Amino acid sequence: MPRRRRAGMYAILPAAIFLCVAPVGGHAETADVADVAADDVLNLRTEPRANAPLAGALPPTASGVEVLRRSEGWAYVRFGRQTGWAAARFLRPSITFSGGRPPSPLQCIGTEPFWSFSIDGSQSTFRTLETEPVAAEIGKIEPSRNSTIVWLVRPDSGPVRSAVIEARQACSDNMSDRVFPFRISIETQDGQLLSGCCDIRP
Repeated sequence: MPRRRRAGMYAILPAAIFLCVAPVGGHAETADVADVAADDVLNLRTEPRANAPLAGALPPTASGVEVLRRSEGWAYVRFGRQTGWAAARFLRPSITFSGGRPPSPLQCIGTEPFWSFSIDGSQSTFRTLETEPVAAEIGKIEPSRNSTIVWLVRPDSGPVRSAVIEARQACSDNMSDRVFPFRISIETQDGQLLSGCCDIRP
């Protein structure tokens, strides 16, 4: 994906472009930028084609991007004062949170040492390269008192004492260019602190 370049001032898009694109429902949908590397941006174009002039750029962690209309793999979006066409494959529906719980199923990973932690409904599963998966019922999930996107998870048993999950983060696993939208910190029963990244499992 092209790196960010300084965008100039461009003329208003020809009316014909808008005539061939249907609006999305009666109001704009919202989306989050996805699958863009932490050191890259999602370019906005003046027209729905890859070689059109740049109109701006979205950061890899942008959320709540308004999708005003779509056309053949492209989305005309608004984010703050920026508008332009973005490749739709780098946008996914905005994650919403309700009921004081993190989304599920959620898959989390950490490296060096390698481990994984998942939440699926009322059950959590933890494993490392050296151990078999250990499933446990989630005893309690406590939402933060001053944030709707932070949760404390306490399994009833198993090697994980507690886990703090934070949404809308630019989390890197230090092994790939992927940017994860959740960050996790795990305290194990033997006193280890493990840090990693999470994403919603398809």
